[in-house]
Amino acid sequence: MGVADKAVVRTRWLRWVPVWARPALRTLRRQVRDILAGGRWQTEAAKLRRSWAKLPAETLDDYLVSGYQNPRINAQSILARHFLLTELFGSEFEPMMREELVFCVDANAALRRRAGELGVAMSQYTDPEKRAAVKKVCAVIADREDTYERKWSKALAAREADTLRVLEFACGSANDYRFLDAYGIARFLDYTGVDLNEDNIRNARQRFPARGATVRFELGSILDLPYADDSVDYVLAFDIFEHLSLPAMHKAMNEAIRIARKGVVIAFFIMVDKPEHNVRPKDSYHWNELSAGRIQELLKVKFPTVRAIHIPTFLAADYGAEHSYNPKAWTVIAERPAVQTNTS
Repeated sequence: MGVADKAVVRTRWLRWVPVWARPALRTLRRQVRDILAGGRWQTEAAKLRRSWAKLPAETLDDYLVSGYQNPRINAQSILARHFLLTELFGSEFEPMMREELVFCVDANAALRRRAGELGVAMSQYTDPEKRAAVKKVCAVIADREDTYERKWSKALAAREADTLRVLEFACGSANDYRFLDAYGIARFLDYTGVDLNEDNIRNARQRFPARGATVRFELGSILDLPYADDSVDYVLAFDIFEHLSLPAMHKAMNEAIRIARKGVVIAFFIMVDKPEHNVRPKDSYHWNELSAGRIQELLKVKFPTVRAIHIPTFLAADYGAEHSYNPKAWTVIAERPAVQTNTS
């Protein structure tokens, strides 16, 4: 049955309804459909909440900020910070941005070598012994991992810029925000982080108490957000869309597109250069291989400029990286072009 045939079937029932009543019935039908869809999103959010609720609060606090996922040396976290810096200050700091990515490649290589020496498989573990082994590996860069934290905080200390409004999806225990703060970038942001795990939000609020109106951590689901259309400048997201069912992924992506006025910056842990998504459910979670092309198509509905950066290729080509901890890591940056004003 073609699209046109389906449309005829969907509207055939209207022949038996008086013309004056049809708008009200269409509205009722749409409301029922929305209620049913809302129940589906609530069910998926509940499953995700239960999967994260299994982890102790102290594990959540450092689960995604160690090893190769340490935002100080993780290329995707660094690129997100660099994007915000460019939005704030143009190309002024480009040389230091390149230096930081060289530092990132060197630090990751040091971890790889040390892991090999100690016989440690590097990953994000919840098991205490395995996490302790990863921390032993990370000791090899402990004396220099904050190098660019110090450099950026010093370079930005006396700077002023217009505030950017930023919403982060699935912010965790302020996993990346804590480094936006430590690097001196957060003071230029009106930031809101959303997460569906109560312990994550509690951890984040404990780290950043009483910061007033410029930083907020809110409990909520990215499948149903209360924010108005175009109410923030940018939406950020790290490693979340591939863990949703495809309908939920589309719903969350549409929420990001709806809410962001200028653009979105999304780090994908699992993305592939293939024409279609590969759906891979795992318990109450997903480990989907998302299609880079399909994701770009979704974003181009609102943001005509879309850059899809395959992290291993980017680091190898521009910075000589010989290895990547994650061959499926991509960062996608979608923007509206800046509005040019005529000053003549």
